[in-house]
Amino acid sequence: MKFGIWYHLRNPERWKQPAQDLYRETLDQIVAAEKLGYDSVWVSEHHFTDDGYLPSSLLFLAAVAARTARIRLGTLILLLPLHHPLRVAEDAAVLDILSNGRVDLGVAGGYRVEEFEAFEVPHKERGRRMDEAVEILQRSWGAAQFSAKTPDFSFLNVSVTPKPIQLGGPPIWMGGQSRAAIRRAARFGCHLLPSPSKEFDVVETYHTALREYGRDPNNFRIKSFSSMFCTEDPARSWEELKEHFLYQHNLYRQWYRSAGDSTAPDVADADQLSRDNYFVGTPDECEKAIREHQRNLSAEEFIFWAHPPGFPVEKSTPSVELFAKEVIPRFR
Repeated sequence: MKFGIWYHLRNPERWKQPAQDLYRETLDQIVAAEKLGYDSVWVSEHHFTDDGYLPSSLLFLAAVAARTARIRLGTLILLLPLHHPLRVAEDAAVLDILSNGRVDLGVAGGYRVEEFEAFEVPHKERGRRMDEAVEILQRSWGAAQFSAKTPDFSFLNVSVTPKPIQLGGPPIWMGGQSRAAIRRAARFGCHLLPSPSKEFDVVETYHTALREYGRDPNNFRIKSFSSMFCTEDPARSWEELKEHFLYQHNLYRQWYRSAGDSTAPDVADADQLSRDNYFVGTPDECEKAIREHQRNLSAEEFIFWAHPPGFPVEKSTPSVELFAKEVIPRFR
């Protein structure tokens, strides 16, 4: 099993530090993580947030590429409907060259209404734009010129150059937590970055859809992700972390409510948060939680948040180190 770490570069006002310090310290931690044996680093994308959530994931990963040699570089998630797919194809190809073929491109449709309004992309059209963009991406890295005429994109005889190092381009991983998103991944022949579901079997849904589209499930992979903090003293660490988790949880709930995807109210007390969703545990407890996660999703790789928003990078480094030294070897 492989392991990755995940960042969003959030800098909430309550715990604000100079952005250049946050970026520098995060890059330093990623360089150290490569030496510790982590297989991948992933970054998220959102726009126009008060906490400076990373808006430019491929640009940040280019900085990571310049300072690393082995660790793979992934987007978790690039919000594809907000971008022109030809531009994404070009930027991902350049990053693949800079990193000598280490890019994984995770994409999803997005949901925050404010982002779609600012970029003048109709929120209700994001599914259609996602379909169009994925197909254009897949064709962009081929050898031949190609054209497209869709409701949203129109161009003639285009050849994206330079070509990526990876044959056929960076692997495309599709995020999502609905049956529709999982079936879209199967339809386009994408690997899967799913959220766990209590309503249906994610793996069975994915594999069944792959077969329906004439694809062999053995040729496709799943990566899973979650929040996890590894510590020898979970009680003390929870007290340090819980207000950061609460901030993150409630902000996501606000975004989901605004998009019409949830009616759940904010949580008033951090101690009411699900400890499964915001996991803080010893190496033994982390191992047990990952094995349970693995039973549910059959994932080839487990990815976790390196530090929650506003939590000092240097205070999260012991977790990153302890996980690498005590947990990763148990799966190798």
